[in-house]
Amino acid sequence: MADTLVKLADNVWIFPRDPDPVRAQSQPNVGIIVTEKHTILVDGGNSPRHARRIMITLDDIQAPSVYNIIYTHTHWDHVFGAMVFGAPAVAHELGQRQLAEMATRPWGNNYIMEEIQRSPAREPGLRAMMRAMEEWRNFRIVQPELVLTQKMNMYIDGVTIEIEHVGGNHAPDSVVVRLPQSRIMFVGDCFYPPPLHLRNPGDTYDFAMMRSLVRPDYDTYVDGHNDPVSRETFAQIAMSETLPVDSL
Repeated sequence: MADTLVKLADNVWIFPRDPDPVRAQSQPNVGIIVTEKHTILVDGGNSPRHARRIMITLDDIQAPSVYNIIYTHTHWDHVFGAMVFGAPAVAHELGQRQLAEMATRPWGNNYIMEEIQRSPAREPGLRAMMRAMEEWRNFRIVQPELVLTQKMNMYIDGVTIEIEHVGGNHAPDSVVVRLPQSRIMFVGDCFYPPPLHLRNPGDTYDFAMMRSLVRPDYDTYVDGHNDPVSRETFAQIAMSETLPVDSL
């Protein structure tokens, strides 16, 4: 079955997370912002295979070539597909350091199995990585060419894109991506608890961070691994400090 984009505004779509709740944990939403002459992605997909599927849907909407990829954070499932697009990446300075270190590793199934032996707590995530990657031949991690410390604004063909570092328990390099003209905010995984292998009993969403992101001039919130929600729903979750039944 062909992949279908979800349209959020006249020039904004997402390639949606995997509908299967388990697979969705490692195949996140990818944002697509189309300007007159360029396409900007929010995250790069979890693998070259994932990225190639995204490329097909970009052709379907006759999107221009990809101009930039904005990493919301540098966990593998948000960056391992970026090599397919042939475009420069944008990341926070902490993510730049993380990706530089990741690029030195001998990626492949043998290396991953060795990592599982060294750190059994990481096995679920590492096996998800192996499932996502068809092969490792010619694989490379796209390093950011544009690096922010706190804030960066991009102005592309009349479209404003605001990027701001927020950090958080899930990834210290997390940024949010705001589209003020479309009233859409991409928040990545910034309010999530730590990754599974670092998580303690009782760890949950960072509701205080969620509350800090609620703004009257944004109508739609897109996190990494759930469906987009309205500002009202996002605020309700933040204020009630109660997880939705189907949340990841």
